[in-house]
Amino acid sequence: MRVGIVEDHLLLQDILTEGLRGRGLDVVGAAADVESATRLVDADPPDVLLLDIRLPPDHRDEGLRLAELVRARHPEVGLLVLSTQGEVSFAQRLLGMPGESRALGYLLKDRVGNLDELIDALHRVGKGEVVIDPQLIRTLMTGPPRPKNPLDLLSPHERRVLALVAEGRSNLGIAEQMTCRVGTVEKHLSVITAKLGLGSLGEANRRGVNVRVLAALAYLRGAGDLAC
Repeated sequence: MRVGIVEDHLLLQDILTEGLRGRGLDVVGAAADVESATRLVDADPPDVLLLDIRLPPDHRDEGLRLAELVRARHPEVGLLVLSTQGEVSFAQRLLGMPGESRALGYLLKDRVGNLDELIDALHRVGKGEVVIDPQLIRTLMTGPPRPKNPLDLLSPHERRVLALVAEGRSNLGIAEQMTCRVGTVEKHLSVITAKLGLGSLGEANRRGVNVRVLAALAYLRGAGDLAC
């Protein structure tokens, strides 16, 4: 897998580069700001771009803006964003980017200390999956209640399926987690998308809409009311 790195802390940039190369990944280049990262991706698009959410000059949302730019120019490039804090609004913005590609990830920066977890996330994003940090999922599930939560329409089983979708699990992966058949998961997803007002899966496919991303986004917006 070919990986690009965008990290303004040069020591961490070097650690990531050496660590990933040492595990057999091809790090095609590293950058420390949006401008140099844009040149890097335009010149030689990687399979996955690993980027910090806060970059110079203001260290606010430059990484997200870079992700939006890369998705617009190179929709085939997977995006794995690192953040020191689990900002729900940033995760919602990342998942809400236009386009059919699902290859997106949002991890807390602490995961950098565990190369196995980081590399697993890179591979999953490279395969087109959505990866959301488990800690962010837990934060959402224990957050303050919100009025008129559409997730109240879902049964406990449907909520669990949707939570696994939000983590980027495939239908097979969800079936394995819930010890049921893939067909059962597909039926749950059809009911979930209908209850959330996302339309049928067949209709979404005809319109080129990625229902799994929309469902994951709906989960992020409403998961503060979940009690599983």
